[in-house]
Amino acid sequence: MENNECIFCKIINREIKTDFVYEDEKYIAFMDIEPVAKGHILIIPKKHCRFFIEMPEEEFAEMNKVVHRLANVLKKATDAEYIHLGIEGIDVPHVHIHLVPRKKDDGLSSYKRTKYEEGEMDAFAEKIRSFL
Repeated sequence: MENNECIFCKIINREIKTDFVYEDEKYIAFMDIEPVAKGHILIIPKKHCRFFIEMPEEEFAEMNKVVHRLANVLKKATDAEYIHLGIEGIDVPHVHIHLVPRKKDDGLSSYKRTKYEEGEMDAFAEKIRSFL
């Protein structure tokens, strides 16, 4: 399935130039054009899908093998202490996993934090468990 309006589908089809770092029959990885840190890459499935939870489980598991391999490569290539992983699908409606090389105290922000009100964490945990 392909989406003619999707920028990532255009990248896959080579309609938009980018710097590819990996490609196989099902997945592709390339440099992020607005990196959080130098070396920031994106991994996407070639088959258009908006959110990772819409992917067949076996395809997502297979994609994560590629992500794991590339995270290790990226860590070595950038001399990072660790690799931050983020799964997206909002800004560009195509599953994409960000791999960002990080170092302790690099000044980069991960996520804005919040706090639970009294008893709220238990309620969320119970609701989540109820769907298992």
